[in-house]
Amino acid sequence: MNGHISALRTWCIWLTEEHYLEANPAKRIKLVGRQEASSRQGLSSNEVNALLRQIQSSRDAVRNYAIAQILLQTGMRLDECSHLVLTDIEFGERSGRITIRFGKGNKARIVPLNASARASLADYLAPRFGCEPTIRAVAAAWPRTPLQARSSPLWNSQKGGPLTTSAMRQMLDSAVRDAAARGLVPANTSAHTLRHTFARNYLAEFPGDLVGLASLLGHTSLDTTRLYSQPTLEHLATRMEQLSQNAYTG
Repeated sequence: MNGHISALRTWCIWLTEEHYLEANPAKRIKLVGRQEASSRQGLSSNEVNALLRQIQSSRDAVRNYAIAQILLQTGMRLDECSHLVLTDIEFGERSGRITIRFGKGNKARIVPLNASARASLADYLAPRFGCEPTIRAVAAAWPRTPLQARSSPLWNSQKGGPLTTSAMRQMLDSAVRDAAARGLVPANTSAHTLRHTFARNYLAEFPGDLVGLASLLGHTSLDTTRLYSQPTLEHLATRMEQLSQNAYTG
């Protein structure tokens, strides 16, 4: 629609400049507003499971799986995740949380860690702490960790240095590419898709809690968060099929 409108407006500008028309009749025609929600669609449960299975077969599977789970369970941005250090995390047997110190706009926020996130972190951090890969064991070992070790980067590369945002993105892109080749996830899935997945699932469980979701995502405006409450085109299509009036055959 907008493509046709743009072509019409351009044509009318030319007609006016060439004096075929005295006034531009398309001057007041506006482009059709885009539906932002369609660009914020997350993954389905089956797609999430397929992506996680693909990541579990990657080269550094335990670390990569923990990264994916943190993104899925907290909704944080990839850059925020890659800059985490151990002191940003409070890890307990029954609860936990992450302090994101340098969010978008240099704004800090705190995001709780649920059991799935803590379990994946326990698997990843247990060798570093020299304990069993369980939430209980890692929680018990956490306070005894030297301060110097606790201030080290959370995510390490295979060479021992900090894992960069670029390397983290490449890891996710590789997993998406392999899973998409088998039709298991959309080919355009990215780290931000996992953020959208978290937001969509949160509102599905807690409808209307835009303030809570905005706090978790680090949004300064509820207008941005509200986009996640808009139904996707797939949801609208499903609802229209379920309408009672969808019984007329003509």
